[in-house]
Amino acid sequence: MLDTNNFTLMREGQIIEVEPRVFDVIVYLVESNNKVVTRDELFEKVWNGRDVLDATLSNHIKIARQVLGDNGQLQHTIKTIHGRGYQFIALVDDKPIELETTHSKNRYYVLVALALITLIFVFFQFKSNAKQNIETPVIAVLPLTNNKPSSDSDYFSIAITDQIIGHLNYLHNISVRPSASIRKYINTIDPVSVGKELEVDYILTGNYLKVNNTIRLNIELIEIKSSQLIWRSKQIEVENKNAFELQDIVTQRVINALKVKFSTTEIQRIEKDIPQSALAYEYYLRGIAYPYTNDGNRLAIEMLKKSLDLDENYALTYVELGDRIRRYKQFSLQDMPFQKAEDYYLKALKINPDLLNALSYLAMYYTETNQIEKAIKLANTMVQINPNHADTHFTLGYIYRYAGLVDLAIKEMKKAVKLDAHNPKYRSLIGTYSGNGNYHKALKMTELYETSPFTLGWKGLMYRRLGDNKKALEYFNHVIKEDKNGLWANVATVFKSYILGNTQQGLVAVEKLSDAANSDGETLYYLSSYYALLGDKENAIITLKKAIDAGYFNYPFMVSNSYFTTLENDGRFKKLLERAFTKHLDFKEMLFIQ
Repeated sequence: MLDTNNFTLMREGQIIEVEPRVFDVIVYLVESNNKVVTRDELFEKVWNGRDVLDATLSNHIKIARQVLGDNGQLQHTIKTIHGRGYQFIALVDDKPIELETTHSKNRYYVLVALALITLIFVFFQFKSNAKQNIETPVIAVLPLTNNKPSSDSDYFSIAITDQIIGHLNYLHNISVRPSASIRKYINTIDPVSVGKELEVDYILTGNYLKVNNTIRLNIELIEIKSSQLIWRSKQIEVENKNAFELQDIVTQRVINALKVKFSTTEIQRIEKDIPQSALAYEYYLRGIAYPYTNDGNRLAIEMLKKSLDLDENYALTYVELGDRIRRYKQFSLQDMPFQKAEDYYLKALKINPDLLNALSYLAMYYTETNQIEKAIKLANTMVQINPNHADTHFTLGYIYRYAGLVDLAIKEMKKAVKLDAHNPKYRSLIGTYSGNGNYHKALKMTELYETSPFTLGWKGLMYRRLGDNKKALEYFNHVIKEDKNGLWANVATVFKSYILGNTQQGLVAVEKLSDAANSDGETLYYLSSYYALLGDKENAIITLKKAIDAGYFNYPFMVSNSYFTTLENDGRFKKLLERAFTKHLDFKEMLFIQ
């Protein structure tokens, strides 16, 4: 029995202690007996429109069921209507329920007044904080929860999330954690903890339900510092065939919720990344989900090819395919009968000239192939599109490293890593630290990423640099076993052979690397240093010249690299250093750096 005068609940003659808000939920559901009550309606009627976490309502429903002797499995009192709301289905006797008492009306008015005061306070507090906070807000979009898990609809969890992230990346005044950082948080139940772990200011989270030919979506934005919900959308519903309209709707509502102004140009850029085929997009998503291993890259390429067969006008597929082909060729030391990665990047940019990851990959390609002026132009375009995007900073850092602007390279790459610490693309900072002599920092950075031949190989290299050959050999042996005939297996063989005094075996490994080397200047620079370390001065000189010709002129790395000690008195080596130094100064002048 519910007594709304004294706000008590009796069950089997016993008074049951009930929290005030849970009591109000029960009363409203009973009032609406056999009528489906939406979640939004409960927020409006019980919380008087206040912004509270979606999980708060779920928790109150759970407690209401408990005090009524019900649970989520039985549902003989409060029934969940998936995608709609809740329904009170037990028999109701009207007499014990007194709803329109003066006491309850007064209590209602008090609650409304308190709610209004709270909202006003929160609003002005938010505005005040916004004025004081001069840093760009950082947001993470968590994978959306499927309210009715199914193999036919589960992929929407990442699909919609990935698209929302892509759209928000075009906006200058916010910084967004990329998909690589958030995929592991599928079905998370504690968004605030995730937000703290990702070091963001806001978390966008929500759930969806695919029913017949429609998709229903609920989303909310949480401020991590205060652990408060600052905005919840009304339920968004679109037809299944128009599923990719969801990201446009969500993006616009997030923009409104953050109360940040954006230009018309930024908004227009968002409209360019809409796929035409849902199945093609599913293949795309499956492709990008594979890890950055040799097998993972090979499988990703297969999925992405299927995606292009279904939709040849989706720019993001071209970008990912180009990147995976480049990685597979580089790290597996095997070629593939596909177009050059550059061709795929150019196709992507023909479809969408503002695509940040395509601009980034193409800029790095130009950097690696002695076209550094083209590269810096592309990087500057990225700065104009979004100066707060992780790829923008990483691309600048990559270019600066090739040109020998080491401090600037580290500064920009650190910004990228801070924005997206676990993105394997940014692990290149490990090599930057190593070249600058920061071996401990490089070693620490390897812990950010999953164990792979790359991370194990760098661990071995850093321990060798630090003088711990025993530990270095442990890692080199592990790499040789795991990577077989891949790039890192040969690198490990080079240094294992050097440590053990078997330089001839090391030179054989360097030759294998040289046979597979492309025109990448930095790769050629590393090969030159390996030749020098193993005592092959002629090939060291020849390969270093190729590296500089290919556009690698990091003079500070060259003069501080102890592997070149055997070449210090060689006139040809000195001339090559002078040439690298001149190119280094010319680049600085081009950037107006004094």
